[in-house]
Amino acid sequence: MDKVKAVFLTLVMVLSLAVAGCACARPPKPGPNFVWVPRHRAPDGRIIPGHWKYIGPVKRGRHWVPGHFNKRGVWVPGHWSK
Repeated sequence: MDKVKAVFLTLVMVLSLAVAGCACARPPKPGPNFVWVPRHRAPDGRIIPGHWKYIGPVKRGRHWVPGHFNKRGVWVPGHWSK
């Protein structure tokens, strides 16, 4: 009987870890001029959760580049690019 309990407890632990590691679903897009910004670390070290960001009217022939750290480790804010 102890072997059955051990297997059951192991199964419960594995399943709870699997559920705890699941990513949350992205909320619905609030409008046409929003882009999804994935979870990231801000320049000051804070963790910023994923969120929708309003980018204004979409400019023809351009795309939105989310904020990121460049190769030198300098933060580049989100901007429009051709």
